[in-house]
Amino acid sequence: MDPISKVAFFAAKRGEEARLGHQLMGLVPSSRSEPGNLRYEIFQDTSDDGLWIVVEDWRSAADFDFHMTTDYVQAFLGQVPALCDGEPDIRSYQKRSSTDCR
Repeated sequence: MDPISKVAFFAAKRGEEARLGHQLMGLVPSSRSEPGNLRYEIFQDTSDDGLWIVVEDWRSAADFDFHMTTDYVQAFLGQVPALCDGEPDIRSYQKRSSTDCR
């Protein structure tokens, strides 16, 4: 069971920047409380307030898959068409550096 990192990119529709951010921030407490979650962070682009990024680390791909089925994530995803300009771009990564590399 290898940890997995996910990075999701969201582009807000014009005028929906703050609402998208609010909805993304609302995912943080529940996501962080899931047993398989290792990290859950929300970032906003410093040069374009409509670009939001979610950085997630999960104990396993199965933990992320479970996360995506939760009621609160499904409710958020139902709002994506009204908030975002296109579908989110969700990418998967595996850590290759160790903590003792300097």
